[in-house]
Amino acid sequence: MSAGKSLTEENRAIVEGMFAAANRGDVEGVFSFLSDDVAILEPRFMPFGKAYHGKDEFMGLAQVLPNYLDVSAITVHYTIADGDRVAACVGITDVATGELTQFIEQFTIKDGKIVENRVFYHDAGSLVDMPKVV
Repeated sequence: MSAGKSLTEENRAIVEGMFAAANRGDVEGVFSFLSDDVAILEPRFMPFGKAYHGKDEFMGLAQVLPNYLDVSAITVHYTIADGDRVAACVGITDVATGELTQFIEQFTIKDGKIVENRVFYHDAGSLVDMPKVV
């Protein structure tokens, strides 16, 4: 832990740093915040919904997402942090409709790396009607 920063503050900075790297298109930067065995849990009702394990599977998800969401402009409305958990209220534009999808991403952080990202959609827009791709 850095001098003067709580674990909660450090973990919030990790998640905010990961989103900043994503918005810059910095894949290596994003990966620097993830554990090697990271788990990304997308809801099964989404066209890309399943559990992704490890950085290779995450990269596969990252290659599919731009077909559905404009991942070049992620809006983080706010974050809530408590110890090793950070939640981010996020908005990304649905490429089919141009409307904003809104969801919460819940991150678990261990030893300075994101080990789990569980996604909860509030408004998935047209994505719920899309055929499954996984």
